[in-house]
Amino acid sequence: MSRTRRYLRGMGVGYAYQLLSMCVGLFLTRFLLLRLGSEQYGLWVIGMQLLSWLLLLDVGVIALVPREVAIATGRAEDPEATPRLVGFTLRLALMQSLLIGTAALGLWLLLPSDWEALRPALGPTLFAFVLLYPLRMLSALIEGLQDLAWLSVSQMVGWGVGTATTVLLVVLGHGIVALAWGWIVQQLLQATLAGTRLVWRHRHVLPRRLPRLAWADVLAWLRRGAWVTVSQLATVLLTGTDLLLVGKLLGPEATVAYACTSKAVSILIHQPRMLVNAALPGLSQMRTGESRERLLQVCTSLIQASLLVSGLLTTGVVAANGAFVGWWVGPDKYLGLGVSGLIALNMVLRHWSGATSMATFAFGDERRIALTSLADGLLAFAVGAVGVKLFGYIGAPLGTFAGLALVSLPGHLRALARHSGIPLGQLLRPLFPWFWRTGVTLGVAAALSLAWGPGHILGFLVTGAAAALLYGLVVGPVAFHGPLESYVRPRWNALFSRVSVSKPTGAP
Repeated sequence: MSRTRRYLRGMGVGYAYQLLSMCVGLFLTRFLLLRLGSEQYGLWVIGMQLLSWLLLLDVGVIALVPREVAIATGRAEDPEATPRLVGFTLRLALMQSLLIGTAALGLWLLLPSDWEALRPALGPTLFAFVLLYPLRMLSALIEGLQDLAWLSVSQMVGWGVGTATTVLLVVLGHGIVALAWGWIVQQLLQATLAGTRLVWRHRHVLPRRLPRLAWADVLAWLRRGAWVTVSQLATVLLTGTDLLLVGKLLGPEATVAYACTSKAVSILIHQPRMLVNAALPGLSQMRTGESRERLLQVCTSLIQASLLVSGLLTTGVVAANGAFVGWWVGPDKYLGLGVSGLIALNMVLRHWSGATSMATFAFGDERRIALTSLADGLLAFAVGAVGVKLFGYIGAPLGTFAGLALVSLPGHLRALARHSGIPLGQLLRPLFPWFWRTGVTLGVAAALSLAWGPGHILGFLVTGAAAALLYGLVVGPVAFHGPLESYVRPRWNALFSRVSVSKPTGAP
């Protein structure tokens, strides 16, 4: 199976999973708010953000596995390269569990007193997190082998069983602890399914025994992974700090209002990211056998595709988020078009920045990506902290916008221009039609949101559909221009050839 077919197949299953999780997740959030209340649910949201900080102790050990495995599988002259790599990283991850466990114990002991009600759920979650940490290697290996459809299926099954566990335990009256056990079941089942797939389908990449670790090899791996860790730190600062700032400065119940207003973005933001993240193993493999020009063409196409999808989602959020939140949990949980629109704008800028940085990552530019992303995250944190104190809710997305507009996006664009040897203006030229067309649709979407904010599902659906139709008519033709056209047009033509009606014999 070709790289493109594996990629598209994985995307199909992945998007089915995202659609299912989105629909059920909306019901689950409303269900949990009714059963647990805003304070307990807000504490759980904070607890999940704390876990993301623990993941920084990965120091790139598991984060590098998908890319390195893809590169190793591309070296046909050394069939033992992948088993050696798997054995090395698995042993290193087992050793790392000691560090993870120490940090988890410290987090438990130093939990702030105003979050004391989180302890019954955080305890079993931290314990399971430490025990299951080495098993994260299994899913990373599946991703590196580009078995993306199975990876998405395992994630879907684990999420479904975990969600059912949560609902059942909440109904039985276990409160916030039910969320912890649902999360634990999900992680355990996903790891089990990934391990089963490796033994069943990819046994040839598994080592016969774990090798002894040479400190020179460990240090070399950690040096490469250190820059990935810095990027992960930046990601945590950018994607989770706003909720922590709101929760700490404005209270756990304020976190619920902010989380509900940003819920649509938190769900939809993963869709364009999947386009880019799923392509990373293939891009890494291309580095071993494709020209720089071909690699740049693929990267530019991914950026175009990411922006097209992101613009559609952003337009829908700007137009219909008020109606969505009002129907879903009530208008008192909606913070207004200013906060909602800025969060949506940050989403499309984040997708642009992320797709561009992933392109430079394929060229092997981990260090610069890490430093740029860290500077972005630190600026976003500083501006967000001051902004929340001075302006309330809107200060949190203002911080994110400052980091994106002033640091991350210009830094990644300049780096891609340098790697490709193409002037920045020429690199941006294929995106100009998308810029002005998307700007027009966002303006119309904002006007629609201000003019009509229904609090019922029919109004939400009508508003969202109108915004999507407008975007498709105005911005859709951009898909048939630039490098992306070589991927879109053949599949578009094939689709129409399948659905077209054959003419009768003798028809003109």
